[in-house]
Amino acid sequence: MSSGPFPERVDAARLFARNGRITADLPLQRLPRLTASLADSEGQASVALQFGLDVEGRKLLTGTVDAILHLSCQRCLQRMDWPVSSELAMLVFDTREQLDQVLRLQGSDDLAHDVLVLDELDDGSGVAADEQELNVQALIEDELILSLPLVPLHEDASCSQEWNSLRARSEAEEAQAAPKPNPFAVLAQLKGKSGKEGDKK
Repeated sequence: MSSGPFPERVDAARLFARNGRITADLPLQRLPRLTASLADSEGQASVALQFGLDVEGRKLLTGTVDAILHLSCQRCLQRMDWPVSSELAMLVFDTREQLDQVLRLQGSDDLAHDVLVLDELDDGSGVAADEQELNVQALIEDELILSLPLVPLHEDASCSQEWNSLRARSEAEEAQAAPKPNPFAVLAQLKGKSGKEGDKK
């Protein structure tokens, strides 16, 4: 078991062989891709990762990620808390050939988890294929980025006084506006008069 400061990279082969576990807090300020979308970089993510094997002997990485992210509400532009509680479960393959072999034998329907192929990760994503070094920090950062909402908004729609005032004013103006005359109403009246005059003749 590993605890203390969250590691950036780990020896994946060793952890899987020993059923290793990582439990640590990851400061959000270490995640620049994530914090670019946040209101600030305060706080940390509580991470627990378990390296092991599934019932078929395949490498399985499971775990949890919990954090409270600070976002900017797009309605009132004030800070809002966004709780994240995510569960990880992914099959890990050393090479694409290993994955293709499993797919040929079992088919994609039997892969009930996400898939990670180590030798397809470039250096920026965090793995040296020959050493099986896995950048777990980048992995957690990706998971947190995927948890972000498309448009951050407070649950309470009245969070912005300015927005609510504008909406109330617009609704009031619509209610007070006189109904516009129907341009075809005049034609209908003329047609009606024309019909009556024809009857008199």
